[in-house]
Amino acid sequence: MKRFVWSLQRYLDVVRQRESVLRAEVLAAGRQVAAQRRAILRRAEALAAMLRGISAEPAEARLPDQQLVMGCSAVERRAMEALEAELSRLEARRQELLARLRDIRARRETLEKLRQAALADYLRQAAAAEQKQHDEISQIAFVRNAARGPADCRSITA
Repeated sequence: MKRFVWSLQRYLDVVRQRESVLRAEVLAAGRQVAAQRRAILRRAEALAAMLRGISAEPAEARLPDQQLVMGCSAVERRAMEALEAELSRLEARRQELLARLRDIRARRETLEKLRQAALADYLRQAAAAEQKQHDEISQIAFVRNAARGPADCRSITA
């Protein structure tokens, strides 16, 4: 019997490839989100350390530096807000990619189930064709033996 060929195999291959590309994109987006969070935490820690350092100074030495530190902290807070906005955008992008990945994964799983069903059907048909061929061979052999048999039996009894 001929080899199993599934008509949607190329489409399944394309879907698998798209899934692997999307998986890589989701991973990259996750890394970007993590890097952005680390950048925000580093800035927050630096700001906190700067404020702790200024508060540890005596009052008369702190006053001249305090205005400079407060100006820097305002700039730093604005930068952190910008980073948080970027973080929100990156997280939204990652969620969008995850949704697309779920859709493509479901499509792949459906196609694989269809392929398995088609393969099972093909194997059933192949087994039925093989059985039919064996039946035909058996019938032909029986008819040959039956046609030859009585003549052979007469020669033994005579």
